[in-house]
Amino acid sequence: MLLQGPRSKEVIALNVEDVQLAASRICVQGKGNRVRPLPLAAETVHLLDHYLRLERPAACGPALFVSLKGPARGIRITPAGLRSLFRYHRRTSGVPDAHPHRFRHTFASDMVRAGISLPALMNLMGHAAISTTMIYVQISPRDVIEQYARAAAGRLQPVSPIQP
Repeated sequence: MLLQGPRSKEVIALNVEDVQLAASRICVQGKGNRVRPLPLAAETVHLLDHYLRLERPAACGPALFVSLKGPARGIRITPAGLRSLFRYHRRTSGVPDAHPHRFRHTFASDMVRAGISLPALMNLMGHAAISTTMIYVQISPRDVIEQYARAAAGRLQPVSPIQP
């Protein structure tokens, strides 16, 4: 969720057939039943491959993410199950603000810091309007200064004289 920025509902709705590890992408069904492909970071491909081969029960239907323990083992994870998973990891990691929607905000901000264009980010996040995407982007004054310095340095590169 942190590396691709999907909504919680989109993650819960994923099926095994939506994952294309060889192509490093997943197809997410977003709002309005619009399907959008999301590129997968190499780390995500590795983690999903590990999960599919070693952790996910073999005979549990089409759902990608399923409960791994208890009487619901093999059944699609629910919103309550996802919240419980995050609650557990907040306690064990000591990161009190880790929750799915925070991951989506962090994804948007990290992508902008890395230099992605806002229209590309809008498509990755499944937004219909760039104004919605801007709600997710949170940059600090330091981010502004660093981005300005990077842009100014590129703009002020000496231009080579025209050769006859």
